[in-house]
Amino acid sequence: MTTQPSPLELISKKTRNRFREFLVGWLIREIEMLFEEAGIGFDAEHQPQVSGQRRACVEQHYHTLDFSSPSDVRKLLAAYQEIIVRSKRDMPSSPDPTGMQKAVQELIDCLKQDGFDYRDGVLLPITPSVRRILEVPPTGQLISENTRRNIIDALTLEKVNWAGRLPETDFLSRLWDLENMPSYDGRPQFKTAAADIWQHRENNQDWDDDWVFFDSRFNILKGPDETLLRFLCEMLHPVVRQDPKEVDHLVGLINGYLRADGWEIHPATWMSDRPVFSARHRAIPDNPALNGIRNMARAMDSSYLTQQITRMETSVERDPELAIGTAKELVETVCKTILEERGEDPAKDDLQKLVRRTAKALALLPDDINEASKGAETIRKILSSFGQITQGMAELRNLYGTGHGPSAKTNRGIRPRHARLATGAAATLASFLFETHLERKTAPTSNSAEVA
Repeated sequence: MTTQPSPLELISKKTRNRFREFLVGWLIREIEMLFEEAGIGFDAEHQPQVSGQRRACVEQHYHTLDFSSPSDVRKLLAAYQEIIVRSKRDMPSSPDPTGMQKAVQELIDCLKQDGFDYRDGVLLPITPSVRRILEVPPTGQLISENTRRNIIDALTLEKVNWAGRLPETDFLSRLWDLENMPSYDGRPQFKTAAADIWQHRENNQDWDDDWVFFDSRFNILKGPDETLLRFLCEMLHPVVRQDPKEVDHLVGLINGYLRADGWEIHPATWMSDRPVFSARHRAIPDNPALNGIRNMARAMDSSYLTQQITRMETSVERDPELAIGTAKELVETVCKTILEERGEDPAKDDLQKLVRRTAKALALLPDDINEASKGAETIRKILSSFGQITQGMAELRNLYGTGHGPSAKTNRGIRPRHARLATGAAATLASFLFETHLERKTAPTSNSAEVA
C-alpha cells in the first residue's frame, strides 16, 4: 500500500525526508547552494528536532516553503531535479555505484507516489490532479498573444520541425495524454487525439505543418503561459533535437521575443553534456554589453557569433565553465574577423597576441595616442588595461573554463559570478574593438591616433 500526500501537501513528508537523508552525504555548502539556486530561502531561527548539521540545514530550508503552494513546490522540484541529475552524472565515479543507483531510484519512486516522474532529466507531473494544480491559470498570462504569434511566425518562416527527430504523436505524448484527449476526425476508427493526429500527419499528411499551434486541444496560442513554455522547452530537449548549433539558434530566436514579456528559456540541467531547458522570469535586466555584441553579430551577419553569444548568456548560471570558455572564444572570433577584414592573416596566436595585434591594426596601442589629445593619459591607461583583461581572461579560462580539463578539486571554485565577470569583460572588449573597426574601416589608419 502506497503512502499518499496529505490533501494539502503536493510533496509528501515521506518524500521530503527521503531527500533529506540522501543529502546527508553532501557537503553543507553544496546543500546551501542547491537550495539557493532553486530560489529557496533559509530560516536560521528555526531549530528542527533532527540530528546532524546537514539534516538541520535541509529542514531550515524546508521551513521557508509552503508545500501546498504551487510556486513553492515548483522551487522544491527544481532542487530535487538537480539532486537526481547530479547524482546520475556522478554515479560512475562513486565508490558504490550500485548503492547510489538504488538510493536515487528510491527518490524517484517516492516522487511517483506524489504524482511526479523523472523523464529524460526533467521532473514532470504525471497525474491530472497534480497537473491542474501546477498549471498557471489563463487569467495569469504574462506572455502576450502578439509575442506568441511572433514566435509561431518565426518558427514557421524558418520551417522549423517542432517535433524534431520524433514522430509528432511521440513528441506530443511527452507533454499531453493523447489517448485521453478527443478526436476531431469524427470517424469511429479515430477515437482519440493520438489516432487522428496519426491519420492526418503521419498517414495522410493533410494538415499544415503549423497545425499544432492553432489546435484548441493544446491551446498553445491562447492558453496558460506554462503550456507555451513547456512546449518550447520540449522542442529543444536533447531527445528531440540533437544539433547543438540549431538549438543555440532557436534559443536565441525564441528568447528574442520572450524578453519583451519578461521571460526566457535557459538550461535548467544537463543530460549527456547537452542542456535540458526550462523557462523562468528574467530576474536580471539585459546586460548592455551583451546587447552591444548582439548588434555586432547582426552587423557581421555571423551565425557563429550569434551562437557564441547565446551559449555564453544561457550558460552563466548553470554551466559557468562553458560561459568562461565561450567568452574567450568570442574575443578570439572578433579579433580574427577584424584582422581578416583589414587584410591581415590571423595567425594561430594566443589570446593576448591576438588582442594586441588587433589593437595595433586599429591604432589603439597606448603609444598610438597623440600627446596633444585631450585626456591622452587617461585614454592611455584604459588601453593599457587591454593586456590585463586578456591575461586575466586567459588565466581564468585555463583554471576553470572548458577545454583544459581542470581537476575536480580546482573546478569546485567556479561560481556564476566568475562567469559574469568573464563574459562582461569579453563583451565590453569585443564591442569596443569592433565598433572602432567599423568607424575606421573607410578611413586610412593613422599611426598617431587623435583619440582612441
